[in-house]
Amino acid sequence: MQLENIGKWKVFAIESGFFKLDGGAMMGSVPKVLWEKTNPPDKLNRINLSLRCLLVDDGENVVLIESGIGQKNSKKFKKIFAIDHSEYTLSNTLSKYGYSFKDITHVILTHLHFDHSGGAIYYDENRCSKIAFPNAKYYVSKKNWDIALNPSPRDSASYLKDNYKLLDESNVLELFNDNDDILNGISGYAVDGHTIGQQLIKVSDKGSTLVFVSDLIPLKSHLKLPWIMGYDLNAALTLKEKKIFLDEASDKNWLLFFYHDPDTIAVKICKDKKYYKIINEYRREK
Repeated sequence: MQLENIGKWKVFAIESGFFKLDGGAMMGSVPKVLWEKTNPPDKLNRINLSLRCLLVDDGENVVLIESGIGQKNSKKFKKIFAIDHSEYTLSNTLSKYGYSFKDITHVILTHLHFDHSGGAIYYDENRCSKIAFPNAKYYVSKKNWDIALNPSPRDSASYLKDNYKLLDESNVLELFNDNDDILNGISGYAVDGHTIGQQLIKVSDKGSTLVFVSDLIPLKSHLKLPWIMGYDLNAALTLKEKKIFLDEASDKNWLLFFYHDPDTIAVKICKDKKYYKIINEYRREK
């Protein structure tokens, strides 16, 4: 789906498929009787999640934020996470809007968990690892790169080195510091509660701003402050970071772009009596 332009940037929601994770883990301490109303689980208690990348194009730079879960996963892995590419693949959705993998000049990864970085690398017919976007530089925060190379025992199942180690070996990796400018009009926004070094991505021009909110706010449901994933390494820090971020997003009328919400692509919000109220919403085309 093409969204409203952000100044010079054309903006596209690039659907790359779906997968499922445990609903309880996604919603943390929120009781199932509440979250199942908005995110109904399957018989294994898993909820449907999107893998929605963001593409922005200013006529010179074609920037892809996130890479999807990729196509190189084993049958067992696909079954565990119910990976579904029957409706969307990254390649097909890019083609729908007139782009190919070769057109991408920059790939920005908010963090290197497998569901965000899996499409950065692919396997050829001999199962050799290859760079998926041959003409792009790949951008990752330095803090997250360091964590991804040496993850904690709690985080290690989410960091799969086959998804990203080739980037450094192929000399296509650019590391950036917290809140750095990446390109003119594109910058990071550091949040560490989910995992160390995660960067939300801000796209700004001519007074308008879109923020790719990644796993700080994975679903529209997580706009409620207490709704925090069980996957987050530091839930108290996430709560603090989310409050600061949503207050600023509300005050400055930012457009918030969701990676994981299966139905809602992006929203604008304002402060309400208790939490935040949606004042504008883009929903996935069906």
